[in-house]
Amino acid sequence: MRLLKIGVVSTLTLILAAECFSAIPGESPPFFRLQGWFQAALAVFAILTYTLYRPGRKRWIGYVAVLSITLSLLEIPSDERGIGVTELFAMGILMLYAVRQWDAPPGRWVAPALGTAILLIGFRLFKYTDSAVGGTMMILFALGSVVGFGAYLRGLDKLRRETQEEVRRAERLELAREMHDFVAHHVTGMVVLAQAAQVTDSNPQKWFADIEEAGLAALASMRRMVKMLRAEDAGTGVNPLGDLSQIDDLVERFSREGTDASCFISPDLVGRIDPEIAATAHRVVREALTNIRKHARGAGQVRVVVAPAGSQGLEVAVRDDGRAARKKLADTGGGMGLVGLNERVQTVGGSLRAEPRPEGGWEVTAWLPVAAAVPE
Repeated sequence: MRLLKIGVVSTLTLILAAECFSAIPGESPPFFRLQGWFQAALAVFAILTYTLYRPGRKRWIGYVAVLSITLSLLEIPSDERGIGVTELFAMGILMLYAVRQWDAPPGRWVAPALGTAILLIGFRLFKYTDSAVGGTMMILFALGSVVGFGAYLRGLDKLRRETQEEVRRAERLELAREMHDFVAHHVTGMVVLAQAAQVTDSNPQKWFADIEEAGLAALASMRRMVKMLRAEDAGTGVNPLGDLSQIDDLVERFSREGTDASCFISPDLVGRIDPEIAATAHRVVREALTNIRKHARGAGQVRVVVAPAGSQGLEVAVRDDGRAARKKLADTGGGMGLVGLNERVQTVGGSLRAEPRPEGGWEVTAWLPVAAAVPE
């Protein structure tokens, strides 16, 4: 863009020099007339406005338009051809900015004023017989092309802003989901440990150590999440949001709190599934275990199974044998975890089912494709 601007400015400067010293036989060059000096100065001002233009400086384009209209009106009574080609080209480029930033200060009037100034330049340039009509048509055609291209750029800018806003909304929603997963899972674990410590006569040091371990795990999860958000490139390797290899650790930590929890992950899935699918499977297990802590009173056994389901899918199942909810922890959950999880599963092309088991307890089952669905 810098090289392009240098090329445009250099070309406009050469055209201005040629205009200043060129004339038909019998006329003096514009450089030797007072009005020519003013017109040349305005052309230089238009070139400088283009060179130094930044978004939000549309006011200077308005100054160029007003000065050009004034000089054109002063030049109309004269029979001699004035300087205007350089100014015409420079204002044509400025028209792109005026249309593209249509609503920018000082207002929408800048573009119509600039269009008027461009049309009036024809009275400076086309003063010879049979040149006015053809010259005016050429200016109108060029002006229409510039306005159309500026409107096209304005449409692209609007589309870009809307896309960016949509991406921001999606990122905020995803961040809310991740914060719920991290905070709800680990903090709920600490609450369960604290409640258990209140009703047991065993050594409290052990409970404090378990609570400390759960707190450190929560901090580690938050650090991974913050690192992922701040890093310019998430890179390859371990997924900071969880993968199949981390499900075993998740279930093992859960079993340390007194519940018989076991996990089976089919070796046939290793290396076959997309990282996004693996992260989604990890979320399903994490949310299900969090809900067991909150809602499953007396859950003695928890079984986690991740196995192939057909040639192009896998099933993640978390089953427990618990009963009614524990009042205090149940009140802290408003069901948003499963709602967000269902949205996440549907995003990658899967389906989620959460329902009571006929033999007692609760079951969360998700079917996920091996590869994430491509958005339409």
